[in-house]
Amino acid sequence: MAGLGPGYLAVYLLSLASVVVFGYMLVRHARRTSTSIGPGRLFGLAEDESRRLTSGDPVFLMHLSIAAGIGISIANAVLDPIMGYVYPLKVLFLILSVPLVGGLAAAFVWRIQVYVRSKRVEKDLKAGDSFASASTFLQVILMLAIALTTSELVLLWFPSLVLVGGVVGVARNLLIAVYYSRPSVNLVANFDRPLAAMKTPFNLADVISGKVDASQVSVGVSKVSDFDSKQRLSFDSCVEIGACEASCPATASGRPLSPRVLVRKISLLAGAQPDGGGGAFSTVGDDELWSCTSCGACVSSCPVGVKHLDVIYELRRDLVAKGRLDKEKSAMLENLAQTQNPYGFKNATRGDWAQGLGVDTLATNPGAEYLYWVGCVSAFDQRAQRIARALSKILKQAGVSFAIMGPEEACVGDPARRLGEEGRYQELAFQNVEKLNSYGVKKIIAACPHCFNALKNEYPQFGGKYEVVYHTQLISDLIRDGRLRVPPERIQKISVTLHDACYASRYNSVFEEPRHVLGATVAEVREMGRKKEKTFCCGAGGSNYWYKVPQQRSIAAIRTEEAHQTGAKEIATECPYCLSMLDDTTKVMNTGMEVKDVAEIVADCLA
Repeated sequence: MAGLGPGYLAVYLLSLASVVVFGYMLVRHARRTSTSIGPGRLFGLAEDESRRLTSGDPVFLMHLSIAAGIGISIANAVLDPIMGYVYPLKVLFLILSVPLVGGLAAAFVWRIQVYVRSKRVEKDLKAGDSFASASTFLQVILMLAIALTTSELVLLWFPSLVLVGGVVGVARNLLIAVYYSRPSVNLVANFDRPLAAMKTPFNLADVISGKVDASQVSVGVSKVSDFDSKQRLSFDSCVEIGACEASCPATASGRPLSPRVLVRKISLLAGAQPDGGGGAFSTVGDDELWSCTSCGACVSSCPVGVKHLDVIYELRRDLVAKGRLDKEKSAMLENLAQTQNPYGFKNATRGDWAQGLGVDTLATNPGAEYLYWVGCVSAFDQRAQRIARALSKILKQAGVSFAIMGPEEACVGDPARRLGEEGRYQELAFQNVEKLNSYGVKKIIAACPHCFNALKNEYPQFGGKYEVVYHTQLISDLIRDGRLRVPPERIQKISVTLHDACYASRYNSVFEEPRHVLGATVAEVREMGRKKEKTFCCGAGGSNYWYKVPQQRSIAAIRTEEAHQTGAKEIATECPYCLSMLDDTTKVMNTGMEVKDVAEIVADCLA
């Protein structure tokens, strides 16, 4: 290589300099946001990314091709002077370049498709010309980075064009240093943050006790300067990849929300107001925020770790604090305050569904091994009460010691928290924790994924530390251990398709247990295209069950259509909200499909 002369040396030094610039930008963004990018974090990220390989997610694989292509091209450029002495490494790079070029080509085609869709969404949402221009610019930058990386990998095969490849690499390195160093730091910061993690702005107990001055408590965000450095890093890291938009049920249903557009509008506003004084609601509409179902698909699908939900929750909290609520939302919060359930029913009737079933309460059987946390929907909704009855039948037949709280149970608080009313949520949480701890509860069964998520992931912060199991997990264990037997002649001769509940699957990784249960109780399980962590929402989450937002078609109708396309006779659900949404929609759409909770299907198989 030395024989190539000063031109080669100049390009090589420029290549090294461009790599150093990228490294400098990484360190700069990491220090600004107090993000560790040490070997431990990087190894953890590599381990997490390797696990995602098994998912077969095409978007992830395409972005892996981009990252791997950039990595190999940079390594080749840095090591080029010694490649003549390590020929096997050169051969390895050439071999790896072949599938990566294919992946990059697929990524480029996909980017064109994303661009076309994004312009249609922006038009529907009336995002404006300035936003459209900024969006187009970032998308073109991404396509240019893909094209340059592809070109550099192809040029590896032509040693005589080494200088051309070097120049292409320098241009690409500077491009990613400017536009992709921040997203890279954000990914390192957030790759292992659980989807269920949610910022808690205050602790109500500390405020009441006087440990914290109530006047110093800040809830919600109205100005971009109110976002903390981690949140700012997150929304500034959006580079218009569009995976969030493609997976968002609100966007698919024609609601006035695209998670991509939302975070980019906030980022552009922050950039236009260096002092951070820009009012977030000058660019974000109320219905835009209320359209979110908090399914988490946007966050889960983002290759650079943008936390869209953080922005939505903070802005919702500000809307609630300012009283910008319609009658439905206000009524739901008022019901929670007065009756401890969002329906407004007398809490004294919460256990009426269990009359005549011989189900104990903790008051009569405080030594029960499990508390069955029924939840508001299964306690009060007549259709969903069948879930509670079915699960009770299953537990009794398997000899599980359990009890319910009856009228002592209050709403877990999820509807209030997702709406943005943190104070009301914590009132309910502390009330429930106090009651649970007074009975010495250790183990809890939940058949509502929203209750399950709150009890398992949120209540420990408020002093409620329990072993929480989802009903499909426990039923699966009972079948596996032989405590619950389904006679062969009782197996239902039907085909069933499972609708994975977002808060069970995507939030808490409950994937195989409901499938194991169905495999033991029905003749055939037919999978929908979007399943497990890629499931599609029913439309009830994020407190959406309790109010309406403008939409072109219902989210539940989209999901019902997907279920109907499997040809299955029944839809199996694992959430009372999902059951209600899909049961109503199948009737309206006249699909002829029945909708049952997994527990109901199992109970039907028992004598």
